[in-house]
Amino acid sequence: MDDHTRAPRRLLMFLSTAVVAIVVLTGLVLSTRSTPKASSAPAGPGDPVLRGETVRLLIVGDPFASALEEASTELEQLAGGKLELEVVGYDDVRRLTLRNAQDKVSAYDLVSFDVVWAGEYGELGVLLPLEALIAGSRTLVEPEDFLDIAYAQSRYHEHQLGLPIQPHPELLWYREDLLAEDGLRPPRTTEELLQVARHYHKPEAGQYGIVWNGQRGQAFGQQMAHFYAAFGQPLLDGSGRPTLDTPQGVAAARFALELLKVSPPDVVNTAWDQRPRRIAQGAVAMTYEWGARAFLVEESAASTVAGKIGYVAAPHAPGVDPVTPIGTWSLGIPANIGPRGELAWRMLSWLTSRQVLKVLARYGNGGMPRKSLLRDPQLVRRYPVFSVVDQLSQAGQLQDWMRPAVPQWPRLAELLGTTYHDMLLGRLTPEQAAAQAQQQAEALFTLRATGH
Repeated sequence: MDDHTRAPRRLLMFLSTAVVAIVVLTGLVLSTRSTPKASSAPAGPGDPVLRGETVRLLIVGDPFASALEEASTELEQLAGGKLELEVVGYDDVRRLTLRNAQDKVSAYDLVSFDVVWAGEYGELGVLLPLEALIAGSRTLVEPEDFLDIAYAQSRYHEHQLGLPIQPHPELLWYREDLLAEDGLRPPRTTEELLQVARHYHKPEAGQYGIVWNGQRGQAFGQQMAHFYAAFGQPLLDGSGRPTLDTPQGVAAARFALELLKVSPPDVVNTAWDQRPRRIAQGAVAMTYEWGARAFLVEESAASTVAGKIGYVAAPHAPGVDPVTPIGTWSLGIPANIGPRGELAWRMLSWLTSRQVLKVLARYGNGGMPRKSLLRDPQLVRRYPVFSVVDQLSQAGQLQDWMRPAVPQWPRLAELLGTTYHDMLLGRLTPEQAAAQAQQQAEALFTLRATGH
């Protein structure tokens, strides 16, 4: 991810978002005339959904995107048309989606979105509400088969903005073989995690205890939100005001500093992609990582630890209820879709159907949004992480409150990832970082509330 730490860039982002809001909300009046009707049913499993047409998707470079690329020939044959995939990075998919929303007619039929953007997109009217379309074709869409939380994450207020294609809890991955050899159990608490990490931290031998997202900006900001959750502290209170400078928040910051002592020296520059690579190379004993990326250690030719990785819930502080953060990528239809709305709906409901999602699983998508596929014996054998996700879901431990889907989320995550990064670099104490983050977050939310 790019480092967005400079104040001028934050101001530019705020001003550009305001412009998007004006343009998009104005354009919604025009776009509603071409919104597909609720009676526009999606294609059935055996129907040629594209009927000779071409659809264009803007998607992030996550496992489901790789699976779509690998499966494109088979999917095109099944769909009876062509798929054009524009695969971009995390920041770019949001930037391009917001830019696309300013056009009179969308250049894309479907876009992927991180559900933490649902508040921002919902407020700006970027995506087409789907609830009427879903209600008209529930037997084909099967909304009850989606993971409850993944489906709910794709909603903004009463509007369903998308359908999940890849949920992924951030689990703790650990070297099952190493722990078994030493008679250690997988850590369940933050204290146990530090003990295990210290046991395997041998930097002189090129072996480190754990790796995590320490890169300045969004990467570390999201990681800090998860650390807050591990200590039972939401980022916002019940009225939506920041709650960062608390004893639990300071404890989460101290935990990050303790992790720093048992991590690779470049962890302060480490983000999503580097984490699975490090453990796949055998250089670390544990990592925080999204469940959907398990194929990077289980099926990669470069992995030295295939079949040696265990997956457990994210550790929690002693005395705090266990909770595992879950993120979800969903697919939505741009609100300015124009006359292609019916085609976009047919494609969206088809791509997220259990039949097509099972095809994507065969091509490496290890993040399944449907309960039936998480329990499919054939898929569970290939993806043992499915059983862990299913168990956590049934126990109610998959939660998303630690990454609130409010319009301010992208800037809040950036704020956390810069302020606490200064702490990692020794410029602030945990107490100073928590106080500074609180002050800046209050200014951010006050700015939003006053409309300035």
